[in-house]
Amino acid sequence: MAARAHVHYKVPGMEQVNRERHHTSTGREFDLYSPPAPAAGTPCVLLIHGGPIPPNLLTSPKNWGLFQSYGRLLGASGLSAVMFDHSFYGPEQAGEALSDIQSMLGYVREHGQSLNIDTERLCLWAFSGGGIFLSPFLRQTPREIRCVVAYYAALDAPIPEFSALAQISASTETLPAILIARAGLDTPAYNDAADRFIQQALKKNAQLDVLNHANGQHGFDVRDDNERTRDILRRTLDFIQLHLG
Repeated sequence: MAARAHVHYKVPGMEQVNRERHHTSTGREFDLYSPPAPAAGTPCVLLIHGGPIPPNLLTSPKNWGLFQSYGRLLGASGLSAVMFDHSFYGPEQAGEALSDIQSMLGYVREHGQSLNIDTERLCLWAFSGGGIFLSPFLRQTPREIRCVVAYYAALDAPIPEFSALAQISASTETLPAILIARAGLDTPAYNDAADRFIQQALKKNAQLDVLNHANGQHGFDVRDDNERTRDILRRTLDFIQLHLG
């Protein structure tokens, strides 16, 4: 579904957003979305897809309509967006996928000037199973990551290294601003982990926004075409713009 679907929210200028294909020094391909008339050094959102996903998909997440529409939505909102594929094909590849994400973040930091990205104002936005890859950034957050967003995300895992809940519990540092979008009709395991994460974040006195889609499904942004979905997306963009400046 995500390969063909588009996010249920639009803003003016999405069709005018620039989409450029780039390659890192190791050959990893990524798409950079930027505003139609970008200012010098645009704040940037790194989009982290979910999984596990089959390694032989005809259309990889980077080329799904879901993430293309997110790239255009962010670009039309005055932000840059980086979309790339990582190697989360199964639990045994979680470490490799995390390495992919960290390498992509490192590339953006190193090449921010040529990409017209302000590397001091970054956001990580994870979806579904990609939530486990927020974990290291909650234990020790690089100062340039101003905020993180988790949509219907896996926030706990049996291995503490990949448990956002375990990492936020162990953190002794200042946390980034966090937004959790919760789908009320999601699986109990996802929502139980999200609820425990929210309680722990409150104990840490984190800057926390929680948006609950009471009647939303997992993937509500493309599955539930209603005003509550659009309200959550609108408020998410406001949150990112606030914390990235």
